[in-house]
Amino acid sequence: HINITLGSLLDDQHWHSVLIEHFNNQVNFTVDKHTHHFHAKGEFNYLDLDYELSFGGIPVPGKSGTLSRRNFHGCFENIYYNGVNIIDLARRHKSQIYFVGNISFSCLEPQVVPVTFLSSSSYLALPGTSGQEEIFISFQFRTWNKEGLLLSIKLHQASGGFLLYLSDGKVKISLH
Repeated sequence: HINITLGSLLDDQHWHSVLIEHFNNQVNFTVDKHTHHFHAKGEFNYLDLDYELSFGGIPVPGKSGTLSRRNFHGCFENIYYNGVNIIDLARRHKSQIYFVGNISFSCLEPQVVPVTFLSSSSYLALPGTSGQEEIFISFQFRTWNKEGLLLSIKLHQASGGFLLYLSDGKVKISLH
């Protein structure tokens, strides 16, 4: 009996990858590019799968599994077993695949459309509105540069403004 644990913060609503490779007694278990290599003890030269392979839960009563009451709730993509696309077989309702419970061939998630600024003279501009008492701004970014202006707001009165920028690889805020 072998228990291996890999991964952390896997409930962050981001995609995570899992790869299991079995060659004779050598097993490679990979989660998000972190791999644990181990040797299975005993006669483990082949996998004698007992009846079925289940993704997302243990649907058959009486099958072993300590998590049988806590089946997976989320999305799977790119499920391959020995090179066979399992999701494609399920979508085409092939007889070797069956469903238990409600599933959908889509995954609800916010549509993210990134924008790339190709030069230091590129930017997006949004017309300002006067008389607002509060603003709420959120965004994600990634860059390889340690310096750069992320957001600037000019205030209507006098020469005031708001700057959000990268300096020495840190996010800084300046309000005038």
